[in-house]
Amino acid sequence: MEHNICKFNYTSSGDLICTNFVYETDKAQAGGTCQETYTLGFVVKGAGMLEAGGQSQPFSQGCVFFVPPNVTYRIDGAGELCYFYLHFHGRRAEELAQRVGVFGEPAVFDKTEHYARILDFGFDCLHKATADNLDIFSEAVLLYILGHLESGRRESGGLVTEIVSKTNERFSDPHFSLSVLAAELGYDGKYLSALFKKKKGIPFTCYLRDLRIRHAVFLMERGVVSVKNIAILSGFGDALYFSKLFKQTMGVSPKSYIEGLEST
Repeated sequence: MEHNICKFNYTSSGDLICTNFVYETDKAQAGGTCQETYTLGFVVKGAGMLEAGGQSQPFSQGCVFFVPPNVTYRIDGAGELCYFYLHFHGRRAEELAQRVGVFGEPAVFDKTEHYARILDFGFDCLHKATADNLDIFSEAVLLYILGHLESGRRESGGLVTEIVSKTNERFSDPHFSLSVLAAELGYDGKYLSALFKKKKGIPFTCYLRDLRIRHAVFLMERGVVSVKNIAILSGFGDALYFSKLFKQTMGVSPKSYIEGLEST
């Protein structure tokens, strides 16, 4: 059996970033951990319990476990337990989590029917990954596993999923808002606002604002330097309003943030 393998990606920008790709054999997470990123794991051998969010969920060989950001979790194993996991974040992370039907809650998926394929693909990518291509191989494994989850996703919370999906697609339109979406879907805007806050834990306006700000940062890190153009491409119709919100969120003005990137 393989021994522990830990590989880390230090890429600082992108729509989807996988920071850790680890094969675990020594139960390092038995004591508990809390990450600012999403965690996706695949159980290679053994069985155990995912304890997170006040819940205990059993898993065994072939299962996939999922933990959202800022949730303390620990993994208790019975006997020899081996699994690999990835940490990921970025603008697309939220969209991908929604597509597999996870609404900010830890989850375990039984994918034993795909065990051999996921195992072979995961280890092949892990062994081929180097400092130069780890971002590519880790993202490939992440999307490969999520593709299997998406095919059997849970159907609950479909309306919130649709709101998130359409928002992720259309946030760059300055005319897009929850009231516009509510009219298109045939729902009362106040109802959708209350439902979204209940399911997601934040107001829709905050979700949309943060999505636009993250995209603005992404554009800056990709070399776009015109504040006006960044504002327009990120869904802000007014550059002054964008600059105000950006400073409130990031602590510095857009111009200062760009200058900081150029000096590194």
